[in-house]
Parts: sequence; C-alpha cells; structure tokens
Amino acid sequence: MISDLLASCTTGLLSNGDFETAPSGGFVKSASVAEGASSIPGWTINGTVELISAGQHQGGMILIVPQGDHAVRLGNDASVGQVVDVEKGSEYAITFSAARTCAQLEALNVSVLGGVSQTVDLQTLYNIEGWDAYALAFQATEEQAHLQFMNPGMEDDPTCGPILDNVAVKKLFTPDKPKGMRLIRS
Repeated sequence: MISDLLASCTTGLLSNGDFETAPSGGFVKSASVAEGASSIPGWTINGTVELISAGQHQGGMILIVPQGDHAVRLGNDASVGQVVDVEKGSEYAITFSAARTCAQLEALNVSVLGGVSQTVDLQTLYNIEGWDAYALAFQATEEQAHLQFMNPGMEDDPTCGPILDNVAVKKLFTPDKPKGMRLIRS
C-alpha cells in the first residue's frame, strides 16, 4: 500500500529528512540539541530533541536506525518542524519511519498547518527491528506547508520518546483519464 503511494510521487521536498546532514559542530555520540533553527540542519527544534546514532545504547537496548546512521528522539512535548514550499491545491504525501524507545505506549503527532493532523500510536507491530513506516496525505491550502512532528506525551522516564527518521514530503499525481478509450466487457 505505501509502495503504491510512493510510486505515484515526485522527488522529496524536505531538507535533511534522513537527519544525515551534520550539525555545524559535527555529529557527536548521543547529544541533545538546543532549541533553534540550526541545531539540526533544515529543522526547527522545540523542547528536548536528541540526535541519535545507530548502535547507541539506551538502558538495556541498542538503538537501531532504519536507514543511514542518524535519527531523532523527541523528549516530552518536544517537536521538530520544517516549512516546505508546495503548490496550493495539490495533493502531497508525508512518509516517515518511527519507533518507540520504551515498552510503553508512545505516540507521535504529525501535523500540517491548515491541513492534516494525526496522532499515531507507535506499536511497532510490523517490523522486527522496531520501526514501522507511515504515510499521510494532505491537500496544500497555501504556498507553504508547515510540517511538525511532536511527542504529545509526558513520560516518567525522560529517556523515553518516539524516534523519527526517513521523513519525506512528495507531490502526488493523479493520472489523466485516457481520451478516446473505453472499457469493453465481454
């Protein structure tokens, strides 16, 4: 289903959706980044956001990253966001991978200002490595879409929180109806 959705898309419109572009100080092993527009290139940060590396230890777990070497973990009420140039009236898909870091219910709120808002319960049901792929669609109501991923929870353990990677926004195309052709049943 998601592969069919992606097949009808153009190239991604986000900057650094895989979190592989290094911050100005370079990548460090397990670092919380401060709020601001330049902590993670391309993203605006609110709250405690941790840039994690594949193989990083957290408690008794080893964190796995689905693609590349880096992802972000969102602390309590933390968010990452980005403004994307879009074509008003066109349909777009938001795709991403997400996982939880603790054995408890975690959620991720995905929103586009003036478009869609969806809270996704992260249950990691479909992948043995703990990551699931998600897709949402929206119609652009303006020339820019304000995309935001937020941890709406308040966890007792501050090391818990959803992990996010492989974020993409792509324009969807609806095929034109063929002219002069008809379906004939026999």
